[in-house]
Amino acid sequence: MKHKYGFTTGSCAAGAAKGAAYGLLQGTIPDSVDINTPANVTLRLSLIHRKVGNNFAECAIRKYAGDDPDITNGCEVHVRIERSENKGIRFMSGGGVGVVTSPGLQVVQGEPAINPVPRSMIKDAIKEVLGSYDGINATITVPEGKKLAKKTFNERLGITGGISIIGTTGIVRPMSLDSFKVSLLCGLDVAKASGHETVVLVPGSIGEKGFLKHFNVSKYQVIQMSNFVGFMLKEALKRGFKRIILAGHPGKLAKVIRGDFYTHSSESKPANDILINIFKKEKISSELINEIDSSSTVEGMVEILKEHDKLHIFDCVADKIQSSANKFVLSKAKIGTILFDMRKNIVGVSKGFKDWQKSL
Repeated sequence: MKHKYGFTTGSCAAGAAKGAAYGLLQGTIPDSVDINTPANVTLRLSLIHRKVGNNFAECAIRKYAGDDPDITNGCEVHVRIERSENKGIRFMSGGGVGVVTSPGLQVVQGEPAINPVPRSMIKDAIKEVLGSYDGINATITVPEGKKLAKKTFNERLGITGGISIIGTTGIVRPMSLDSFKVSLLCGLDVAKASGHETVVLVPGSIGEKGFLKHFNVSKYQVIQMSNFVGFMLKEALKRGFKRIILAGHPGKLAKVIRGDFYTHSSESKPANDILINIFKKEKISSELINEIDSSSTVEGMVEILKEHDKLHIFDCVADKIQSSANKFVLSKAKIGTILFDMRKNIVGVSKGFKDWQKSL
């Protein structure tokens, strides 16, 4: 059965911003707008709650998640555009959009939790209508955001008061459907047909881009597995791959140490506690442990250990991920692990991964 794709809260915000920009420019807001997405897909989005006032305009878009079981499906994302004496486009939270209170996230402390790609999409949408006009306040509001945020891990990550405006492609793919799992298998089949004995499984773009940046391998060896770690390990075994590399951010892959082989946040809590337990067994001071423990994100932990020249501890983390995955596959394939930070720098490698490097 063909599955339906949706669009992200980031696309909603960009579309509503574009509609509001039209209202600011010409005094009327259209029924719909077209926006370009990073996935090279053009979306036509319907605008609701349209209003134009003195030096401001606002409208909204209702989120559609397609066949993905997304908690934000059906919520409204409102954007108000106002002229400002300040230079540039300033982002503001009008309620229901969280505020970042901890370091280590993609957005600096004190700013609304609007991730970098949606920020870029919103800016592009406004500039497309207003040109080089300078001095805009863009206020993003999600009326049900505070309630929806209780179903997420935002508070644990240091994001308070609402949801995050997210999305790296602008498109929502149905990540939990059997049909999507089938699409993932195509990558394994292509790798097998190309004669590769080693396959690299990555949760997403960090692992994929990081691996291809540092290692000269065929792009067909690097396969997206999303949150389906266990499923893809089993399927890789069925296809006879002799070696399986897990590559990605420790915030995602360390969940495997706990035995979570489906890593979606709806069923698998953050890996902070797993990592803290590992760090406590290493020869580092209690003061440093307390500093690491104060970080709300794994990326923040990476940065702290890097500052203290203790990044090598993530080799131990990689070994433990490898060990857990090895038990899962009953040692029927050689396992290796490599970990990247958000900038795609290598932060940890396992013994099995080092063995693979020697075999090249």
